[in-house]
Amino acid sequence: MAHLLRSVLYPNGEPSRAAQVGSSSSSNPDLGRRFPTGSSSGGAGVPSAQPNRSTYNNPPVYFTHDPEIEEAAPSGFVADSILTGFDLNNAAPETSSAPESSAAGKFVPGPHSGQAGSAASVAQDYDEEILSQPMVPYVGLTFDDIEEAKEVYNNYAYKLGFGTHIGNTKYSTARHAPKGTILSRVFECVHAGKPFDGTAKTTRSKSEGFVATDMSSFSAQKSKGKQAKEQMDVKDTRQRNIVLRHDCKAHMVVGMRAGVWTVTVFNAEHTHPMVSMVGRRRFYRSHRKVPEEDFQLLQTLHNQNISTSKIMGALADVRGGDVRRLPYVKRDVSNIRTMLREAVTLRDVSLTVEYFERRKAENPNFFYATQLDENNAVRALFWVDGRTRSLYHKYKDCVFFDTTFCTNRYNMPFAPIVGINNHTQTIVLGCALLPDESVETFRWVFERWMMAMDNMAPNHIMTGQDKAMAIAISKVFPNAIHRCCFNHVLSLARKKLGPNLREGNPFADAFYSCIYGTDTPEEFELCWQHMLQVYEMTDNTHLENMWGSRKTWAPVYFRHNFFPFTSTTGRSEGLNSYFKTLVRPGESVFNFVQRYELCQNLMLDREDNSDFIMETTTAPLWGSWSIEKQAVLFYTREVFDRFQKMLQMSTGFYPLRTELEELCFDLVPNPGLDLRTYRVQVGLEEETYTCGCNQFEMCGLICPHIIRVIVHMNVRSIPEKYMLHRWSMAATTSVPDPGSTGGKFGVPVNNTLKYNSLCRKLNSLAADSCIADDTYAIVLDMVDEAKKVVAAMHRARVAGQQGQGEEHGDATDPIS
Repeated sequence: MAHLLRSVLYPNGEPSRAAQVGSSSSSNPDLGRRFPTGSSSGGAGVPSAQPNRSTYNNPPVYFTHDPEIEEAAPSGFVADSILTGFDLNNAAPETSSAPESSAAGKFVPGPHSGQAGSAASVAQDYDEEILSQPMVPYVGLTFDDIEEAKEVYNNYAYKLGFGTHIGNTKYSTARHAPKGTILSRVFECVHAGKPFDGTAKTTRSKSEGFVATDMSSFSAQKSKGKQAKEQMDVKDTRQRNIVLRHDCKAHMVVGMRAGVWTVTVFNAEHTHPMVSMVGRRRFYRSHRKVPEEDFQLLQTLHNQNISTSKIMGALADVRGGDVRRLPYVKRDVSNIRTMLREAVTLRDVSLTVEYFERRKAENPNFFYATQLDENNAVRALFWVDGRTRSLYHKYKDCVFFDTTFCTNRYNMPFAPIVGINNHTQTIVLGCALLPDESVETFRWVFERWMMAMDNMAPNHIMTGQDKAMAIAISKVFPNAIHRCCFNHVLSLARKKLGPNLREGNPFADAFYSCIYGTDTPEEFELCWQHMLQVYEMTDNTHLENMWGSRKTWAPVYFRHNFFPFTSTTGRSEGLNSYFKTLVRPGESVFNFVQRYELCQNLMLDREDNSDFIMETTTAPLWGSWSIEKQAVLFYTREVFDRFQKMLQMSTGFYPLRTELEELCFDLVPNPGLDLRTYRVQVGLEEETYTCGCNQFEMCGLICPHIIRVIVHMNVRSIPEKYMLHRWSMAATTSVPDPGSTGGKFGVPVNNTLKYNSLCRKLNSLAADSCIADDTYAIVLDMVDEAKKVVAAMHRARVAGQQGQGEEHGDATDPIS
């Protein structure tokens, strides 16, 4: 049978070694597979006897070589086709007179081949009927390294329809040999071993689970949860599938012979059916690997906190849109993401501090601080960027502070300090991760914040109803106006008072009328006491607590304080809610900081867009008043929109001059409008306008009542004192960009900008060069050369810094 097969394969005689090596190396030089020069133990070349083929076994192809026969074989014979990756299903054998270019066009490149093939020639067809022939290993086949042997046998297994694993490895015990020197390794079918009868106890069940990139080096790593289970002696009750064992004898042994890795034993016999469908073979662990380019895209998507399912969809789009075309499965991607998270966890805080140091090196105005415990471990972090520090003195008139949980794996409260910019948008004025919510911790945050802001305390600060916060604020900001969130107070009141505050209850009507219908503290206090007596609620504990803390939450006590367009900490809570969409509850501190930077950049992008709209467009005017033209040129677009609404609302009143000595107007609502009457006092010489609604004092924007009086008195412009600079476009344009001075012309000022600039240019270059193979190859070579140059420059810079350090050390060492 062997002689008959050889006569079919080699009709003109067996090829010489030179011809075989030449044809193989010319088409695929990197694989380095060589033929033996003679017979070796174990029957190099032809097996000693034909094995008994099983019913399920695909007929193996045996390769023979006789070194005494030097006649060259035809260029298109079958064995050479298999060795060079030729697709036998799509190409017919060629005669020796066929041009070489024809064979080259049908060549299927190997994983390390430098020769490119056409799309039709590459053996990556997903259809069941189209499947290229595998390279069949044989005794005497040689490899450059053992990883190449593993790859060849695994590719062979994939084409036939079975999985592989390492059965045994023999290491050198010689004294002079380095530790871990491999002498031989056995690659065998995953279905090897005696059939499992269900009675034997196994310590480790083999399942076709996770392997990627090559994942065999990471499969032994244990997650923190598994380590905790082992320490707590908790049994893992998860049911795992066990690979069927058929006592399969198919295997390949590779050993070191004369300094070359050589196949010493090859058995192609299987005792089980092959997996016939190509789409199912990829689920074998040995066939599931994540290519480097997929891993880089996966890592980018992972850093953006995209779900695993969406990552699979994005990776599938790159490979034609079908998830089944991926050489890995969803579990592999999940395990890689876990591996990436655990890699960060090992150096979580140190990576964060190193990142802060880099930011500080790029911009000296960047500020951060850490709180250490008795073991010098970081307990708390606080940081603020340089641009915020430059803008703080303009927006320190009102800040908000609140905490939220479930933003990182340590459950450290996230505590942003936020403010309002000139576009009425939320901006972050500082950020902290805290170990707890004690008075000492809050005080530490506020003190570090003052260090960063040159000890300029905020004028007004709003927080939740937290006693620890209140105590810390009173100590660090004794002159600041502290206000509690009004929504928190009402929410707690509804919870404590229950049915009494339901809609339709008479007490609820009196309760809300007392809060919203009073204009002075005296009126509020009188109304409150009257409400308690009428409804016999004087002994209610919660109402007593609300009365005792009334000066921290009741709106009437803040009619002359600047809390623009809000009475709640909704801005801080909104930022917390938005931030939770960018992070996951188990996020590391380092990744959390990265997400914070993304959130900060998104807010800056929104601010830049608002500045662009203000600079390049104009808002339509509602009327023909000169004060509206004045406002549209001064205010930012968001604030002008609010002013324009006030202008429209002013038409709902008509002024009636009072008979008082000073100039006063009562703003009476037009008939049919359910509005209150307000009084506006006017000082002509001082150009002052005072309204009972106190909107300008609370928000920095004149109210409809003052606007109606100005129009009625035919005043041509709004007094400058009523045009707050913090609401103007100039509030941000006058602030210099930190770190904008110095540096070379045309070179970005920090590493982030340099990185972004290079990414844009290289992305454009990649898009232009990937349209053809020759341009792609040229650009790829240029990138490799550039990497070598950059690495050499980096090594030279490090060596120069070390030399300067040694010289400096020699100069300062004391003389012995």
